[in-house]
Order: sequence, then structure tokens, then C-alpha cells
Amino acid sequence: MADLILTGASRGIGHALALALAEQRGDRLVLVARDQARLEALVTAVEQKGGRAIAVPGDLSSLSEARALGQRLAEVVSPGSTLVHNAGLWPAKRVLTAEGFEAAFVINHLAPLVMQRPLLEAQRLRRIMAVNAGLIIKGRFDAVRTPTGEDFSGIRTYCTTKLCFAVAMRDIAAAWPALDVVVLHPGVVRTDLGARTGPLGWLLSLVKRGWEAPEVCASRLARILARERWSPSGEARWLIEETEQPWPAVAEDEATRRAIRETTARLLANV
Repeated sequence: MADLILTGASRGIGHALALALAEQRGDRLVLVARDQARLEALVTAVEQKGGRAIAVPGDLSSLSEARALGQRLAEVVSPGSTLVHNAGLWPAKRVLTAEGFEAAFVINHLAPLVMQRPLLEAQRLRRIMAVNAGLIIKGRFDAVRTPTGEDFSGIRTYCTTKLCFAVAMRDIAAAWPALDVVVLHPGVVRTDLGARTGPLGWLLSLVKRGWEAPEVCASRLARILARERWSPSGEARWLIEETEQPWPAVAEDEATRRAIRETTARLLANV
């Protein structure tokens, strides 16, 4: 049996997916999140369902922490592992990290790339699933302003940072043709992602009542994970829930892809 690394495992879709996979009693789950207590509780819940799991606490809000997390993971997982990028941030306001980047640009884009690098270099991975967002169609990348959030928007920043990571994973698939890579919109799911306070938060909570439960989404992702293959060698396919779709036009635009590629390479050159 191989390992399955799951980021953002302590709540929402990640928590539900861990429990769904536990019932299959297959791969060992390597659960990643910042909250160690919640992770340890989840490990216990997985084991009670007959699964196997370990907790590896880690913080994707810092590039140095992301690098250290990737190095720890490379030491504990076996070759042939699956990585599920599920952690994410929908920010309500512009926040800069200690390294000077907008927080969502780090958590949704730069840090996952930094984290997975040691795993790739150590040849630990066979598959990578990026849980992304259909809202990438609204993304608008600005090479100068987006990394530091000078173009911050309570909606568009999330869309843009998710677009950046989707484009980057297409490049990863091309650079590592032995990998099987998929990027997907998981569905419209009732989680605390994008939660707000005040009247807007109250209204959003009412709207979310009609969205699907994390457990429904988790069952969907488990079915996708059970597939023999997601994408042809050297490519990353785009799924809307369980159905393959053409990549959105913004993710096909060569100028956008080049700008994201070059900016990302420059920012991570010394990380």
C-alpha cells in the first residue's frame, strides 16, 4: 500500500475526505494541517473506521515552513504516493505574510509548489490532485500587483490565486511526465471557506444552506481517486466535479500562462 498525503485535512472537505477514505481501508493517510490537536483527533477517527493515518502538522502560510513541511513529508512517505492539494484560503482582507506576499497568493499558489518540490525531487509521488475552483474563470493575474495583493479584491483574489496554481500544475505535469496530474472544481460545498462576519456573513450562511455537504463532495473525490488514470502523460486535465471539461479560456491564454510561469519562477528562485 502507498501513502496519500492530504493537506487541509482538519476541517471541511479535507476532514470529510479523510473519513471517506478510511472506510476503504486502502492507502495510509498522511494528514496535514496547522492544528495538531484536530489532526490527532482525526487520526483517531480514521483508525476507528479501520483506516491507517498519521498526522504531520505544517503551515502553508509561510514559504520557509512549506519547504520544511515538504522535507518532512519526503522522509515519511513511500514512493508511489498520492498528493491531494486541498488546503486553501478565501481572504476577506489584504494580509501580507512575513515574506511580503499576499496571504492567499502564498497559501493557494506558492506554498503548495514549494511543499511538493522535495517530494518530487525524492521521487515519492505518482499522482497529484489539485482541488481547485471553477471560479478560475474570473481570475486576472497581474505580475506586478497580484503577488503583494496591490490588486486585492474580496472575490477576485481567490479566483486569481487559484488560477495561478491551476496553470502551475499544468507546467508541473509537463515537466514531470511520469506523474498523473488532475486539477478539478470539487463542487459548490458548504464549508467555512470564505466565511465573513456581520450582515454579509449572515446572508452567506443562509445561501450556503442550499450547497452540498462536505461528505457528498468527499464521496465524489474518493471516486476520482479510485480511477486508474486521470490524465495523459505530460498533461493535467481539468474536471468539473467528475466530468472532464476543456480548460477555461483564461487558463489557455498563453500570455497569462507565461506571466504566471515567469513570475512564479522568479519569486521561488531562492526558496
